[in-house]
Amino acid sequence: MSLLETIEQLAAARPLDKRAVEQHLGVALRGDPENQNRYVQVLKSFRVPAGIDSVELRVPLRGATRKDGFLIVDLDGRVAEAISQDDVRSRFGGDPLVDLPTAAQPAEAPVYLSYEHPWGALRFGFGRPGAERLTTLVVDVER
Repeated sequence: MSLLETIEQLAAARPLDKRAVEQHLGVALRGDPENQNRYVQVLKSFRVPAGIDSVELRVPLRGATRKDGFLIVDLDGRVAEAISQDDVRSRFGGDPLVDLPTAAQPAEAPVYLSYEHPWGALRFGFGRPGAERLTTLVVDVER
C-alpha cells in the first residue's frame, strides 16, 4: 500500500488515536510529557519504519476545544517513497489551497498543498527550493 493510500485510510478512520496511528503507519508512539498540557496529550515516535523520520500525534484531552487529533509525519528523504505534487493532486484533486512560505520563514520551509474537508484538512508539505518531493504530511482533524 502506498503512503498516500495509508494516509487516506487513516484520515477516514477518525478519530485519530495512538493505536490507529501505530497500526496504519507501522510506528511505535509514547508520551512526551515535556510537550503536553492539560488539554493535549503529545505522543512521539520512538520506532519508525524505513521512509519515516518521525511521527507526532496530538490527542485532545477532556476540556480541550478540539474535537480530534493532529498528526504530523516527517519523511526521511533519503529512503522515503518519492511522492511528487502531481501524485498528490492526481489522488486528492487538482485544486488544493497552496500555502507558500513567507519571506520571514526559513529557506527550507515547505510549500504545502492543503485539502479542506468538513472534518478538517490534509496537508502535504513539499521541500524547497524545487518543492518536488513530499517531506511532511499533516492530518488535522479539527472539527
